[in-house]
Amino acid sequence: MSTTHFPSPTTPLRRPPRRLRPPFDMEDSGTFDSQQPDETTDQLRAHRHADRVTALLEPLDGVELGKHDRHVIEWLATHDTSVVGTIASLLYRARATGGAW
Repeated sequence: MSTTHFPSPTTPLRRPPRRLRPPFDMEDSGTFDSQQPDETTDQLRAHRHADRVTALLEPLDGVELGKHDRHVIEWLATHDTSVVGTIASLLYRARATGGAW
């Protein structure tokens, strides 16, 4: 029996991420990939944006954020999966250092 190995969120990326959250190299079967029948395009965009904001905030759990920090996170969330996933990966990896900078 073989065991599937998923890279740790602390593994450096070797190619653009395919997901917003670990494991970054797996295809994302997320909720916001396609528009639901009763959903407008604006609603789909809003849901995707909110999910990207959440993906960026998850590795920052417990970190105090200011108004400008949140503004930048909102701006970063306007980018595509490869950008948001890369930033999230960097945040997870920075957190894993235990603050030893």
